[in-house]
Amino acid sequence: MTTPTPPPPPDGYGAMPPAPNLQPATQQPVRPPNENSFGAGGPPPPPAPRSHNPWPIIIGLGAIAGVLIIGVIITAGIVVLSGEDDPTAGPGPLTVTPTPSTSPDPSATDPAAGGLAAELFEGDWKFKLGDVSMNATYGASQDYPDCGPIASAALDRKGCRYAAMGIHDAEGGKVRMLRIVYVFDSEAEATAAAKSVKETDFDLPTGSLIEDDVIGKWVAKDSSKAVVVGFVTAQKGVSEKRVDDYLHYGTADIAGALIFMDL
Repeated sequence: MTTPTPPPPPDGYGAMPPAPNLQPATQQPVRPPNENSFGAGGPPPPPAPRSHNPWPIIIGLGAIAGVLIIGVIITAGIVVLSGEDDPTAGPGPLTVTPTPSTSPDPSATDPAAGGLAAELFEGDWKFKLGDVSMNATYGASQDYPDCGPIASAALDRKGCRYAAMGIHDAEGGKVRMLRIVYVFDSEAEATAAAKSVKETDFDLPTGSLIEDDVIGKWVAKDSSKAVVVGFVTAQKGVSEKRVDDYLHYGTADIAGALIFMDL
């Protein structure tokens, strides 16, 4: 009986692996793409993380703030001393502290008769703006050291200090224009008064309104520390539009002039 010959083993099966190369191989440094070379020894190891202590910075900032505060206090003390005790020091910043004993008398500083009224109202009034042209003849003007004679107690309580008025006639004597300036202590008081003023707040002088009028209108505008109130009355034969022109342009003209005046 013939014994069958077994098939040869698969390639590599039972074969000895090649002998390992025992000579040391030269290792090439492996660098990630786009990284610059650090030399033959490879990149240096990254520094070990260090803990951050914020207290030196906080203490330093606190010390700086303390020095600044001390400097401000010292500077303020020098300013006060130089302004009060040093006779050779120049004038320092003005500080206003209102007290009853040092408040000035309003009648001593407000314009006397012939002041504000003369500057605003004396002389004929001539106005032209585009197609609008108006002329009025001077009638009268007056200053009031306080507002009592020409305003109600309600307007006086709103802070009115003094007043001035002027009267002009136009359209052949058929139109009369009365303008009154009420001066207050502040712009805020003047603005509030202009918004809340009523016809009953005015005590108009005798003869300031035209006789036999058929149209009568008034308006109030605030300007700087003042309220300008305009009254226009007209007799028969004058259109309402013409009355409106005298009222609005005449009042606005005085309000514009007050912007450039020291009240």
